[in-house]
Amino acid sequence: MKFKALLPLISAVLLIVSTFANAETLYVGKVTQVTLRDLIPTQPSIGYDQVYYKLGRYKLDSKKKFDEICEANGQKGLAHFDTNSTPNDATSYKCDEPVGSHLKDMKTIVIAPNGHYYLTDGHHTFNAFWHMQGGGEQFKINVVIAKDYRNLTNMSQFWNAMIADGNTWLQNSKGNDITYKTLPTSLGMEHFENDKYRSLMYFSRDIAWDKPAAPVPFLEFYWSRELRKGIDLDKYDLATTDGYRQAVSDVSHYLVTMESDNLGGSGKSTKEMGQFNSFNEKNLDKLFDAKKGKATFMLQYKSDL
Repeated sequence: MKFKALLPLISAVLLIVSTFANAETLYVGKVTQVTLRDLIPTQPSIGYDQVYYKLGRYKLDSKKKFDEICEANGQKGLAHFDTNSTPNDATSYKCDEPVGSHLKDMKTIVIAPNGHYYLTDGHHTFNAFWHMQGGGEQFKINVVIAKDYRNLTNMSQFWNAMIADGNTWLQNSKGNDITYKTLPTSLGMEHFENDKYRSLMYFSRDIAWDKPAAPVPFLEFYWSRELRKGIDLDKYDLATTDGYRQAVSDVSHYLVTMESDNLGGSGKSTKEMGQFNSFNEKNLDKLFDAKKGKATFMLQYKSDL
C-alpha cells in the first residue's frame, strides 16, 4: 500500500493517541482547551434563531464577537481588540482576565470511556463559533470538565449513566423520544434539527423567565416540553418582526401563568426554573429595538440567507 493511501489512517490514529494522552491529565473541574471538531453533541436539536442572532450580531458588531469568546473562555469580557484582530488568534486581542477566572460562564464537557469529549452545555454558542468568520471546526476554546466517565467499562454503560445524570437530551425538535444512536456526531448547524420552541425560550428570557443560580442541564428544553402543550408556533410568521413579536409575547404570557411542581419532568417547579411573577413589557420592547435588539439582529441575518 502506498504511503499516501495510509495518510488518512495515520492522521486518525494520531488524533486518537493525542486525545487519550491529553485525557490522562484531565479531571473533574479542570479547564482544558479543545478544538470544536473534537466535541460530540449530546442533544439532537438547537434553536436556529438563537444562533442566527449571534451570527447577525457578530457580523455587525465585532466587539461583541470577541467579547463572547472572552466570556466563553472564562475571561469575563473583552479588554482590547483592533481591526487586525481575528478570533482564531488569541494573541490578536486581549480579554479582561486570565482563562478560567469565571468558571460559571464556561461551557462544559464530559469524558467518555473511549476518551472522547461530549459537549453538555454550549451547543448554541459553539455552533455560532463554528459558523462565524474566523471560526470553524479548528477553532480552539477552553471548557470545564464536568464529569469523567472513564471508569465505566463500555459506551453502553456510558449512555445509561448520561441519561441517569441528565447529561443528554433525547427528544427531537418535534418533542418525540429518540435514542442516543441518532444524535449528531459533530457541531455545525446542518447536523442539528431546528427546534422553534427552543428559539422562543431564548427570546422570551428576561421577559418571562431567567436562568436560576443553579440551572439544571438543558433547562430551556424542559420549558419547551411544556410550551408545546399550549402554544402552536406554526400559527406565527416567524420571518417578520410583527409575527415574531406576537409569538414572543404570547409565549411569554403563557410562561408566566404556567404552574407546575415538575416542569417538563425536570423535578423542579416553575419558580425554581426561573419563572417571573409577571410579564416584562419593557424587555419585550428592548428585544425588538430597531438598532440593537436581539430579535432585530436575528431577523436581519435570517432574511439575508
